[in-house]
Amino acid sequence: MDGPKIFKNREALDPSFIPDELPHRDAEIEQIAGLTACALKGDVPPNFLCYGMTGTGKTATIRYVSQKLAQYCDSNPPWWIYINCNVVSTPYRVLAHIYNTISGKEKIPPTGLPKDIIFKKLLGLLDLYIKTNVCFLVLDEIDILIEKKGGNEILYDLTRLNENLDVCRANVIGISNKLKFKEFLDPRVKSSLGQEELVFHPYNANELSDILEKRAKVAFQEGVINEGVIKLCAGLAAKEHGDSRKALQLLRKAGEHSERNQRAFISESDVNKAQQDIEKDHVVEYILGMPLQSQLTLTAIYLMRKFSKENIITSGDIYEIHLELANKLTNTKLLTKRRISDYINELALAGIITANTRSLGHYGRTKIITLDIDISLIEKVLSQVKHISMADLLNYKPLLLQTDKVKIKNNVFKKLL
Repeated sequence: MDGPKIFKNREALDPSFIPDELPHRDAEIEQIAGLTACALKGDVPPNFLCYGMTGTGKTATIRYVSQKLAQYCDSNPPWWIYINCNVVSTPYRVLAHIYNTISGKEKIPPTGLPKDIIFKKLLGLLDLYIKTNVCFLVLDEIDILIEKKGGNEILYDLTRLNENLDVCRANVIGISNKLKFKEFLDPRVKSSLGQEELVFHPYNANELSDILEKRAKVAFQEGVINEGVIKLCAGLAAKEHGDSRKALQLLRKAGEHSERNQRAFISESDVNKAQQDIEKDHVVEYILGMPLQSQLTLTAIYLMRKFSKENIITSGDIYEIHLELANKLTNTKLLTKRRISDYINELALAGIITANTRSLGHYGRTKIITLDIDISLIEKVLSQVKHISMADLLNYKPLLLQTDKVKIKNNVFKKLL
C-alpha cells in the first residue's frame, strides 16, 4: 500500500474489457453490424459463424457491436445471451443457462429434468419475457459443444427455435477457434447455422502495439511505462499468432511485477519476467481447458515417453495408443487418424510438443513427435483431469510397449508363449 501507484484502472487490461473503440477491427465491426442491425427494425438476422485464432477479437467485436446497437434503441433493445461452451459444456446446461439468464433466477437445476421439458419451458419464457424482440444466442467456443454427445442435436434445436416461437425471434451466433469444426456438423445444422461466415485474421506486431498503447492510457498512471515495453509485449505476442490476449496479459503481469517490487516504472525486465510466468501458467491452463480427446492424445504421448524413452514417437503410434485409451473410457468416441493428426498439430501450436513431418519412402509420411515441456509437469496436470485419473490411464502401459506381446495387424496383439 505504501509503494508507488502504477495502475489507474487494472481492468482495462482484462480481455473482457470492452473499450470505446476497437482498433483494426473496422471491417469486422461493419460486417457484424450489417448482419445484426436489422433487429432494430424488428427483422430476424441470419445465423452466422465467426472464426479465428485465440485473441483475434471475435468475442470483443460482437460485444462491442451489441453495445452500439443498444445505443440506438429508445426502449426494448435486443437481448444478448453469451454461453461459453468451455464452461457450459453440455446440451442440458446450455438450455438451463439460457433459461436462467432470461428469468434472472436459477429455476432450472444443473441436472435432472428431461431436455424436452426444458425446451418447452424455454419457448414459453422467450415469448413471455422478450416478446416481439430478438434474442441473440452467442455460443463461444462452439466447437467444444459439437464434441459432446447430443451437441449437434441441441444446435439443430436452437437454430430452429423460430419455428416454434409465437412472437419472439431468436438468432444463433457461433464463435470458434477452429476453421475446420464445420466438418463435424450435422448437414441439417450446417445449412441453418452457416448462413454467413466471418474470418478474423491475427493481429501483427504494429496492430498489437496500437491496441496496447490505447489500453495502457486507461490502465496505467501517466509516465510509468518505459520506452520499449509496449513494443516488446507486442512483439512477443505477435510470435504467438497475433494473440491480443497474450499481449494484454504480458503488459498486466509486467505492471504487477513492478508493483510487487515497489518500483515506480515498468521496464523490459518486468516483461521478460512476466513472459516466464505466463509460459508456466499457460501450459497448465491450456491442458486443463483442452477437450478430453485432445487430453487423451497428450496422454498417449506421455505414455510413450514414460515407458519407452529410447523409441521415436510417431503419429501412427499415438493413434493406436489413443484407440486403447478411448476404449477404456465410457461414451468416448473413437477418432480417425486425420482427427488425431489435427490434435497433434494443436499441441504443437501451443508449444507443448514439436511435430516434424518425415518421409519414410514407400511407407509414406509420418510426424515425429517430441515433448517440449518437462514430463513431470505433464503428469501433474493430466492427473487433475477427472476421466484420466479415475481410469488410472497415467499408469497404463500400452500394448505397443509391452515386450511380451507382438503386433499381428492393425491394433491386434498376441502374447508370446
